[in-house]
Amino acid sequence: MQLLKNPFVKHTFLFGTLVGGALILAALVVYFKGMSINFDPNLRSINLFLIVSGIFFGVKKYRDDELGGVINYGQALGAGILIIAFAALFYSLFIYVLTSWFDSSIIQEAIAFAEKGLYEMGYKQSDVDLLMGIYKNITPGIFAFGQWFSKALSGVLFSLILAFFFRQNRNLFPKNPIDKFNESNNQ
Repeated sequence: MQLLKNPFVKHTFLFGTLVGGALILAALVVYFKGMSINFDPNLRSINLFLIVSGIFFGVKKYRDDELGGVINYGQALGAGILIIAFAALFYSLFIYVLTSWFDSSIIQEAIAFAEKGLYEMGYKQSDVDLLMGIYKNITPGIFAFGQWFSKALSGVLFSLILAFFFRQNRNLFPKNPIDKFNESNNQ
């Protein structure tokens, strides 16, 4: 628990937990409506929105509250990546529990979709059989890791972009107008 006393880790863990919880909630809503959590385009859009929003607000709050409004590219990138790493971890644990104990058909649905896609792309039957032999060995742990990796990868890509916009060498908007006055008198 000593690690959570570090303001950087504490802040990113909090926002990662919030984003992960929102991702889980969105998946549960889709799941209980009887729709696919693997291939629903609305869920994908919602997930991307939650990931981008979580990184945006998490990095912004970290910059404003912990760093006094000043953040460099590396700090913003690190905060965004850690936020999404925690969020993806919580989501993948949810997927692991869901596919292990409640509904293994989610994995079977993903395998069937992959097989259909291979046929549509024009693969020969021997190639499809070879790949499906590998896919059929997917366990809930491997499936959950794939979910973690896909969420984390998209989060890293968005963090790279958002960190560029967050980087600042000086505080453009001090919390208090007197701070700005004092800053100008000290120069």
